[in-house]
Amino acid sequence: MAYGRLVDSNVNALGILGGTFDPVHNGHLRLAIEVREALSLQEVRLIPLRHLPHRPTPAASGPQRLAMLEAAIHNEPFLRLDRRELMREGPSYTVDTLTSLRAELGATPLCLILGMDAFQSLPAWHRWEAVFDLAHIVVAARPEVSQSVPGELRSAMGSRLVKDPRVLSESAAGKIFFQHVPVLDISSSRIRAAVAHGRSMRYLVPGEVLRLIEKHHLYHAS
Repeated sequence: MAYGRLVDSNVNALGILGGTFDPVHNGHLRLAIEVREALSLQEVRLIPLRHLPHRPTPAASGPQRLAMLEAAIHNEPFLRLDRRELMREGPSYTVDTLTSLRAELGATPLCLILGMDAFQSLPAWHRWEAVFDLAHIVVAARPEVSQSVPGELRSAMGSRLVKDPRVLSESAAGKIFFQHVPVLDISSSRIRAAVAHGRSMRYLVPGEVLRLIEKHHLYHAS
């Protein structure tokens, strides 16, 4: 089902940021905050994935990743933890998650936040074209890099690409917007490697997350 224009155009869009968060780090959090503020989103929901098809199983368990996320955002009123993917059996398909959110939120505008790498790989996703019926896509990248997307995706962009972020709150789904945000060169894999080699993680993750990693000896070399 495609969602058309809202009756109440004053309803702010809601952001969705998924990932393994293995572990959550400052790059994730700054991305969520930057996009929320730039687009005046009502909140950003952080949704840890259970299992990505064709990807290794996360090093930390679901409860451990949840605990780190809870610790990271407990003082952030506009960031909210959403557990639905960890509660669902089987692979974590974005289209299933968005369908579940739609069942709860009706025609509230949803903005799926993606980095450029994830956006470029969109045609490889399960039922990827259905994502446009369920959410807008906000790409955290400079607008000029939109020309570097694969041909199949470029064709799908068509009239979906918008330059005015206010459009995202005028309809529930179906648009693509490029939002330039400062990039922090931090990755979860880099953090896991740092722990395994006994290097410092200070200022890469929130202090509360660092304490949980150390307390539970996460990511240490076996």
